[in-house]
Amino acid sequence: MSALVLAAHYSHAQSAAESVNHTYAPPVSGPIVDAQTVNPLRDAGVAQADRVAALSAIAKRDSISIAAATLAEIEACDACLARNDLASILSVQPEVDVKALAPTLMSKALCPINDSTTDAHNKTISRFVKAACIRAIFTLPERDRPADAAAWQPIHLHTTTVPGKMAWDPKEFTIAPNSIVAIEMVNPDSMQHNMLVCAPGSLSEIGVAADKLGEGAIGKQRQYVPDSVKVLEIMGLTAPNTTGWLWFIAPAKPGTYPLVCTYPGHWRMMNGKLKVQ
Repeated sequence: MSALVLAAHYSHAQSAAESVNHTYAPPVSGPIVDAQTVNPLRDAGVAQADRVAALSAIAKRDSISIAAATLAEIEACDACLARNDLASILSVQPEVDVKALAPTLMSKALCPINDSTTDAHNKTISRFVKAACIRAIFTLPERDRPADAAAWQPIHLHTTTVPGKMAWDPKEFTIAPNSIVAIEMVNPDSMQHNMLVCAPGSLSEIGVAADKLGEGAIGKQRQYVPDSVKVLEIMGLTAPNTTGWLWFIAPAKPGTYPLVCTYPGHWRMMNGKLKVQ
C-alpha cells in the first residue's frame, strides 16, 4: 500500500498501514462497515484506500466533506486501532475543507483531556481526538491557523530504522509532560515495522503478548498490536522505504515509557525509551 503525502507543518510523509486482503461493500444506510470482514473505520490492518472509501460514502450520504466525516469518525473511534490512520486521513484533506473545520477543531483541541485529574462536570476530550485536531490544524499555513494555535509548539522527534539490525537510531527521547509530540520514523529497512508507546515497566509484557499474537490471522489483522490498556499510542506498520508518523499528547505523569516494535520477533531488540520529565 502506498504512502500518503501530508501537507503538514513539518512537510512530513505518513506511511499508510499495511493492508489485509478483504472485501468491502458499504450498505445503503446505517454504519458504513462490512460486518463479514473488518470495520474499515475501527480496525487495524485495513488498506487506507478502504478507509477513505468508507469515509467518502458517509460524506456523500450526509452531504458533508470527507474532512468533517473523518473528524466525526475519529471521535467515534477514540481509542480504536484505526485512530492514527484516521488522523492521517484528516491531515491530508483539502486545505479549504480543513480551514472550514478549523473553529471546530480548535474548540475540541482546547478542551482538557479526560483523565482522572479533570473535573467530571467540565467538557473534556480524549487525548487521541485532541492530538488529531491539533495535527489537522498544523496542516494549515500559519496565516490560516486560529490565533490560539500560536501558543502550541509541537516537538518533532525523528528516528530511522537501521537496516538489518532491528533497531532505531536514535532510540531514546526526552520530552516534557503534556507536550504535543510528532514522531517521524523513516524506514529504509527491507522489513516493515510499527512503533508503540507503552506504559512504564510494560515492555516485556507487551512484547510477550505480541509474540503470542504471532503471524496468524488475528495478529495480522491487529497489525501485531496486543490488546492491552498498557499500549498508549500506536504507529501502524510502516512499509519498507516509507515514513511513518505518530502525533500524540505526551503523558502527564513523568516516567520512562517504552517504545517498541511488536512485529513478531522484533521487540527484544527493537525497543527504546520515551522519557517524560
